[in-house]
Amino acid sequence: MIAMTLLDETPPGSLAILSLDVAQFYYHEARLLDERRYDEWIGLFTSESTYWAPVRVTREGEPDRMKPGELALFDDDYGTLELRVASLSAKSAWAEIPPSRTRRLITNVTATESEVEGQVFATSNFLTFRSRLEATEHTFVGMREDILVRDGASWHILERKILLDHNTFTSDNISVLF
Repeated sequence: MIAMTLLDETPPGSLAILSLDVAQFYYHEARLLDERRYDEWIGLFTSESTYWAPVRVTREGEPDRMKPGELALFDDDYGTLELRVASLSAKSAWAEIPPSRTRRLITNVTATESEVEGQVFATSNFLTFRSRLEATEHTFVGMREDILVRDGASWHILERKILLDHNTFTSDNISVLF
């Protein structure tokens, strides 16, 4: 009941409502990925989307230096993201035979209106757990920075930057989507 009272007292268009709306979008996205509904997931992106996970270089006393076009774990446009999804969906996806079990937790969602009409800058933290075979388990933790655009009543991802908190990966592959 408290949540309803807070929502009822919040002026329309406020950041609280916007953040809640974006959080619901992210929860839906996480469910699509956990249920391996990749064809529906790719529909959350625009044809101009970018999907980028830079390699983070950490030096004492210096901020991470990450620029587009530099070393990245992956740096996909919509076309290469479609290929990644097709590969994961194929019966011959050797990295996913048998399919992994995954669970995604999305937290600390923030959203602010962009200076560009119809765009929102959103951040979220994630924890992705993956279980494979009999005893293989991996956890991926990080933050996502997104630019979202509204198309009617739906959000779409225009840009996604994935900032993984790992210095070293113990996983044989990164065949999960963030």
